[in-house]
Amino acid sequence: MKNKYLIYIGIVLFSGIWACSNDAVYYDANQKRSIYFTWDRLHAVEKTANDTVFFSFALYNESEIEYKIPVKVIGMPMNEEQEYEVEMVADSSTAVLDKHFKFGKLVIPKNEVDGELSLVLERTDDIMDSPVYIYLRFKENENFQPIAKNFYRLAVVDGALPAPQWWAANYLGVYAQNNDRLYRKMLEYFWQLEELKPVFYADAVKEYGLYLEDAPAGFYQRAGNIIWINYVFKPAYDFYSDPANTYEGFAMVNPDRFIR
Repeated sequence: MKNKYLIYIGIVLFSGIWACSNDAVYYDANQKRSIYFTWDRLHAVEKTANDTVFFSFALYNESEIEYKIPVKVIGMPMNEEQEYEVEMVADSSTAVLDKHFKFGKLVIPKNEVDGELSLVLERTDDIMDSPVYIYLRFKENENFQPIAKNFYRLAVVDGALPAPQWWAANYLGVYAQNNDRLYRKMLEYFWQLEELKPVFYADAVKEYGLYLEDAPAGFYQRAGNIIWINYVFKPAYDFYSDPANTYEGFAMVNPDRFIR
């Protein structure tokens, strides 16, 4: 099982930091500390509705993914780790606990006001055609009280990614012949640029989208394409050229030929 952050499938479409509420939040020192869900704008996944986040296994080969939801506390940090409680609202959910997901560690770290709600998502046959929904909200305990109307609704689905419009079979292989794997690997390397080449990455996401869904045909063949080749296309090519990793249908040409 690999740790995965909100990744994060689709396009960042939402605004605001509240899961479902834009109400202002104030801290009263005499009250129990409050806890709420927050959004990570940069790693956020597509909203399928104005109150729902969408996650797809289509980007991954694993059958189990750790999915982390940012949470935040109003109040001063404590000098010890503190547990919080979360519940799935049954009448608003279609997922089944221990079948489609299970809870990981639910704590706010020592000396922190930020934490993560860990969910372990399971790849099951019944999410291939339609998503299951997980509706979460905090429960009050001895450490924290929830904020009214704050919740997190997650839709989990599976299936192959559609071919992007720039996919060229003569250079990258026929997409229908298992080459969604190559596309996923390219995206993995592309997202690594967030740390390796942050300015380039930010500009690319703005122009082409988080999944390169808006990129034009041949964008990786244009002049000044050395970053695309050296950090995205060539690493993906090298990975699947290795006999230990290759698959039936892999037919990508060496992208060094595209360097301008």
